[in-house]
Amino acid sequence: MIKIDFSQSSKISILLPTTPLFDAVASALALKLSLELAGKQVSVHCQTPMTVDFNRLIGINTIGGSLGDRNLIITFPGQTDLVDKVSYNMDTGELQLVVVPKPDCVIDPSKLKIVSGALISDLNILIGISDLSELTNTESLVNQKLIYFNNSLAPNASSLSEITTELLKLQNLPLNSDIATNLMQGLTKATNGFTSNKVSKNTFDTASWLMDKGSRHQDEISASSFPTGSIPSSPQPISQPTTHDSTSVADPDWYEPKIYRGTTVT
Repeated sequence: MIKIDFSQSSKISILLPTTPLFDAVASALALKLSLELAGKQVSVHCQTPMTVDFNRLIGINTIGGSLGDRNLIITFPGQTDLVDKVSYNMDTGELQLVVVPKPDCVIDPSKLKIVSGALISDLNILIGISDLSELTNTESLVNQKLIYFNNSLAPNASSLSEITTELLKLQNLPLNSDIATNLMQGLTKATNGFTSNKVSKNTFDTASWLMDKGSRHQDEISASSFPTGSIPSSPQPISQPTTHDSTSVADPDWYEPKIYRGTTVT
């Protein structure tokens, strides 16, 4: 049984690997949408940009690219005791931070450190990740609560989408057609159209359950799905074969029966 307690967490971060599989992104977005319906504040992060391959997933535009938040933090390692006060002004039209040192003290600007704000969450879920070393710039995750959400949670499952679906069912978390659609797409992609040797009865039961919940298994394809100009606006004329003039005289041999004459063997 998959045991993850969301009840004590109000701000949750979902982290993806630097090169995530479609299944992992589908699971992350489905979990995000469900937890948001449950009243949680949820964000999904991936350190590399999403490619066009993921555009079919609902909520793909909400994935952030940094583990940090919008705050910018300036630190003075080893010099904190030298600072008397900090202020700012915008008299010149530019933001200026003024750091005033204590009397007889000098602050070394070469030791100044500027970092993105720490990602402060009650719970961090690492989807498709086995170890924190698979990510970069993880200083903000030190001493935070981490849960590794990968195939080891259910080794017999066909995919992360199957595991995520089971989690939503066990936790009785909200599920709508958008969530079901993401999970169905992840399930289908991970199993190569249900042909993988990891597909089991439970995989088909999961797919059936998602369809009952309103998953849109395949988007309707229309002309608007293709780039402008890729589909001709009208049929191209078919060239007509050249005809001989009615007064032309055909070669008399044309009407003779065609007889193949091979080499005579004596």
